Amino acid sequence: MRFNQGAIVTVRIKCLQCAVRLIAPCGAVSHETANELARIVHRRRIAAGQILNNTANQAQTFSIIVKGVVKIVDEHTDGHAQIVGLQFPSEFVGRPYAESARYLAEAATDLEVCSFAGPAFENLMRVHPDLELNILKRTLNDLDQARQWMSLIARKTAEERVAGLLLFIAGKLQADDAEPSNAVAFDLPLSRTEFAECLNLRLETVSRQFAALKAEGIIKTNRRRALQVCDLAGLKARAQV
Repeated sequence: MRFNQGAIVTVRIKCLQCAVRLIAPCGAVSHETANELARIVHRRRIAAGQILNNTANQAQTFSIIVKGVVKIVDEHTDGHAQIVGLQFPSEFVGRPYAESARYLAEAATDLEVCSFAGPAFENLMRVHPDLELNILKRTLNDLDQARQWMSLIARKTAEERVAGLLLFIAGKLQADDAEPSNAVAFDLPLSRTEFAECLNLRLETVSRQFAALKAEGIIKTNRRRALQVCDLAGLKARAQV
């Protein structure tokens, strides 16, 4: 479906007002490429627990996260599911040029995303090298992040793992324009059970580490998943970074 010129202008105005425009893939491309993206974009709201894409529909839809957090899940044949990554606002969900996916993308929180039909997005990547280059850079960043995740699980103690994941999430969810501060507040996108699953730890171990960080005054927790890092330097020290 082709939009008329007025529709394109309307979408571009919405894009200009987008909270992640300056750091999302669509914000680092030419005006021409951005207008082409505006022709195929659909803004969607997705409830927590819903699937964005899986092995059956990987090539059908790609997304850029505007609000919320996506968890990347490795589903094993025995039914066990392992969280192997998290994606945050401005990040790209999906793997272009792939007929199937190795991992499932699930909404960890309520989401707002910009979605693109897979074939149409891949065609734009072929025609517009700036878009293809930007997605390549994002993919390489994801690879670095995956390696850091593996190191977090394989080489660190339980204390370092829990502190390291909290530090990672805090860094991702802190507003880019926020003033430097030793205190950061956010809502955890994962339950304690999911936290343990991410880090290959027992739930009891994760709960003990949270309790220890609270007792030392490094973090505070209150309603549901609300968390405040009161001592960022202390959290970095516990994470050994």
